[in-house]
Amino acid sequence: MNNCFPDPLLLEDSGMRGESRVFRLVKSFSCRTSCGVIVVPAGFETDGASIPRAFWNILSPFGGYFPAALLHDFLYSPESTTIYPLSRESADYLFLEAMYNIEVPWLRRHTIHSAVRMFGGKFYKH
Repeated sequence: MNNCFPDPLLLEDSGMRGESRVFRLVKSFSCRTSCGVIVVPAGFETDGASIPRAFWNILSPFGGYFPAALLHDFLYSPESTTIYPLSRESADYLFLEAMYNIEVPWLRRHTIHSAVRMFGGKFYKH
C-alpha cells in the first residue's frame, strides 16, 4: 500500500450494525508508526471512521483515511489492550500520524482528529 501501511487491506462485508456498515479484516494489517509496528489482527471488525450519518456527504466513513481509521478503531478496542497498552491520547495521535503519512489533506485530518478528541472518549476501550 505505502510505507506506513505495507500490507494489502483485505476486508469482507459483515453487514449493517444499526446505521453503520461493518467490515471484517480477512488478513492481518500492519502499520508502521512512531511507536513501532502495530498489527491489527485478522477477524477484527470496523465501521471505518465513526462519522455521524448527517456528515457523510462531507466525510465518508470509508474515505482515503480508512486505513488510519481501521488502526484507530483497533487501538480503541479492548482487543488491543494487552498487546498495545496505549492511552487514548496516544491512540488519537497515532491516528493523526497515520493520516499524515497517507497524505490526507491537512484540514481534513485535523478536522477528523479534533472530532475524535472531542467526542471519542465514550468509545475508548468499549
